[in-house]
Amino acid sequence: MWVIKLGGSVTRHDSLLKWLQLVARWGDGKVIIVPGGGVYADAVREFQKIRAHLPDGHLSDTQAHALAIYAMDQMARSFVAMEPALTLVRNPLEIAERGWQHRGLVWLPSEMTLNPVLWGETTLPESWETTSDSLAAWLASQLEASQLLLVKSDDRLLEEQPAYRLAELQAMNIVDAGLSKILPQPGFKSWVVHERRYTRFQDGLDEQTLTAGLIG
Repeated sequence: MWVIKLGGSVTRHDSLLKWLQLVARWGDGKVIIVPGGGVYADAVREFQKIRAHLPDGHLSDTQAHALAIYAMDQMARSFVAMEPALTLVRNPLEIAERGWQHRGLVWLPSEMTLNPVLWGETTLPESWETTSDSLAAWLASQLEASQLLLVKSDDRLLEEQPAYRLAELQAMNIVDAGLSKILPQPGFKSWVVHERRYTRFQDGLDEQTLTAGLIG
């Protein structure tokens, strides 16, 4: 299983549809997209700031965190609207079922992350420190994935390195601080790639195509 996180900033680029089409073509029930919240999460952050300047009706970071996860749900639905060959999944049961149908998958995170009684605690901070990066890593752990691919639009990643230290990526604000609680994870390899690198996967999603960007 591959987990591919498409960052919210990627949604502003033409490459977004290319990534969705790649997963629709090559996913075969073994690739699941984790969406960033993008403009939907930005709206949550802005609303929290607006309320903070008023005397009451404030939103805590915990409340905003839940709303941002629902924002990821909305982005997931947007992805499937853009590429209908993909299918939405909410939990491991649906992931297995759609996997048998050989579909490319897009995760709706709210059910698993906001219902700890059903699916267990994520053990991640309920704050803006935890973004879709950390949730993608958590999902990769839950699914016993082999590869976690974080797709970003930061142009500093165009100058590729064979490997990056996690602390280095965090200091550059390329990945979130919450990843330290999950990575390195012995069960899967983690990679960070620029959104333009979709061209490497035109012939399929294979570890052989991952030649740079390993997170250690």
